[in-house]
Amino acid sequence: MSEPTTFQFAVIWVESPTTAGTYVKLCGVQTSGFNRAVQTSDRYARDCDKPGKPAERRLRVTGLSRTLTGSGVYNTDQTTLLEALPGKRRNYKFQMLDLSDPDNETGTPFGEWAGPGICTTLNIGGEDNSDGSLSITIESDGAWTYDDA
Repeated sequence: MSEPTTFQFAVIWVESPTTAGTYVKLCGVQTSGFNRAVQTSDRYARDCDKPGKPAERRLRVTGLSRTLTGSGVYNTDQTTLLEALPGKRRNYKFQMLDLSDPDNETGTPFGEWAGPGICTTLNIGGEDNSDGSLSITIESDGAWTYDDA
């Protein structure tokens, strides 16, 4: 029997606004996602040998985009960092971690997507007698790459 290799946790990293090349983990983000989308436009081409037949749709790829999302508890220690993100172009990473080894508490990275993006939403919530919450959306602003760990 074969089983898929998978990851148990993913971390969102952002390049430090004050130290280029240094990445900071968004601590508290417990659920995250990385979505890739292809934009298309339709065109319809008739069969030259059967012009009376309705034209068939053909897709033309017009663009690529990525959306990085995260949610979890609000980490007040990162308020200054979080306030520096919305509307600014920064470099981000979405890193997948293998947490299956109980002796490795930090996890083993097994791949990451990285590239420039803009934080388009940053939502902070609170509820009486509950932890503060955070949700963040980062839209790609250029090409992203994937790197095996």
